[in-house]
Amino acid sequence: MKVNKCFSFIICISILFIFLSISSSARVGPTYAIVNCKIIPVSAPEIPKGVIIIRDGLIESLGPSEVISIPEDAEVIEAEGLTAYPGLIDAHTSLFIELPKKETVQTTGSPLISQEKESGRYPDVMVFKVLKPKKSKIESFHKIGVTTVLVAQEKGIYTGQSVLLNLNGDEKEKMVIKNPFALHISFSTAKGVYPASVMGTMALLRQSFLDAEHYNTYKSFFIKAGKGIKRPEYNPFLEALVPFTQDKKPIVFNCKNQEDIKRALGLIKEFKLNALLSGANEAWRVAEYLKKAEIPLLVSLDFKPPYSSIYVNQGEELKKKAEKEIYPANASNLHKSGVKFALTSYGLTTADKFLGNIQNALKAGLPKEEALKALTIHPAQYLGVGNLIGSLEPGKIANVILVSGEIFEDKSRVEKVFVDGVLFKMKKPPQKAKAAALNIAGKWTGTVSGPMGELETTVEFEQEGNKIIGTISSNFGIWEITEGILSGEELDFTFIAKIMDETVEMTFSGKVEKDLIEGTVDFPGGSAELQLKKAPENSF
Repeated sequence: MKVNKCFSFIICISILFIFLSISSSARVGPTYAIVNCKIIPVSAPEIPKGVIIIRDGLIESLGPSEVISIPEDAEVIEAEGLTAYPGLIDAHTSLFIELPKKETVQTTGSPLISQEKESGRYPDVMVFKVLKPKKSKIESFHKIGVTTVLVAQEKGIYTGQSVLLNLNGDEKEKMVIKNPFALHISFSTAKGVYPASVMGTMALLRQSFLDAEHYNTYKSFFIKAGKGIKRPEYNPFLEALVPFTQDKKPIVFNCKNQEDIKRALGLIKEFKLNALLSGANEAWRVAEYLKKAEIPLLVSLDFKPPYSSIYVNQGEELKKKAEKEIYPANASNLHKSGVKFALTSYGLTTADKFLGNIQNALKAGLPKEEALKALTIHPAQYLGVGNLIGSLEPGKIANVILVSGEIFEDKSRVEKVFVDGVLFKMKKPPQKAKAAALNIAGKWTGTVSGPMGELETTVEFEQEGNKIIGTISSNFGIWEITEGILSGEELDFTFIAKIMDETVEMTFSGKVEKDLIEGTVDFPGGSAELQLKKAPENSF
């Protein structure tokens, strides 16, 4: 196969090649100019028609169209009719985690219990180690405009230490903003082992905080004394807890009901903890306590009443009424009480419910501008990254979403997403495909033409009705074609290219004739033209 120059549109080699002539320093990302869009910076007044310049993963500049100049090296993104918002921040989710299979272990004097329960007792467990950021999950968040997530485990008392991610791909190392972010604690109980009651859990938490204080004090005294003092026995549990009780690193208390909120506020005050409250779908019931405490609040959009609620224990009809009318008003009631908060998907099993539940909160009285703040600047501030994300400002990370219509509306749709300046184009909603105009099964040969040259390639299609699968191959490797549809003469398919440990998703859209296929391959950072001709049957 003949390759004139590096296959530029894969892993952005062409971009690197261009910038090497300017600088031999760090790798430079693509430059984009988003033009003719309405801009909602959140931290500043709306710009009715403006331009956003993105360079090397950051917002370089933004402003009215007549003020901002388009750089010569920028790829222009026409956004007429679209509105630019900061990428949304989900400040607590348990998605993206893949736990190992449950195993049983024998503990002294105890029956067989699962490692899952045991892991709930260890504050040193790192969520980052069990992250599995699958492409489908990331796409489901992009689809609703979420670009940043705080990921934590759910089960246990000490559920481990969370990680803050920018959803810029499927390689977890490249997604990390903060690791670890915080220790997460739940007021959970265990079956058959201590603590089997909430009272026991509170006793366990209080005792462990006291033990951590004593452990740290004795250890510090031993180090200063140098001799004459018995060496303290190393305790991995307390070692992991000390940074949170003594150094005041953040703790997130997961609160399932109003009583959990009171318990958390009591512990925070007693041990002077640096804490946030999450879950809190009964926060409106204790709004006065929260207003006085001024603790960062991460409010769940899960509207299921907790098991302790009167609405659960008085019949199914009342429970459904509470889910539809009472709990969706939590955020609105907090806003009316003057309590600031962020909104999260904590407790929801899929990202699709996120938007619908935001709409329910809006119907229950939450102002739209407050909902937007609760998913942008408020969580950014609470997570300690307000200088990086949460609003559209020069110098901040280029997390930008382009939306048709106004955000959170039924008919609005996220069209494009930038995360760390990487462009992700949203797939159009599936439409009813027409019958295929012809059969393209078999081998095709041709070229992919990019800014830096041409690459010869071979494509082999398999066809069943209008569904298309197959492979595309070049001297860079062989990649599987998925999600292919031939609707009439319109052909669309997706393939994932992996070269030199870089993974890039590409989408093809084009037209088919009897012996010719022509169209465009889109990928993060640009596009290329693909032309294929039907190979003679005896050529292979």
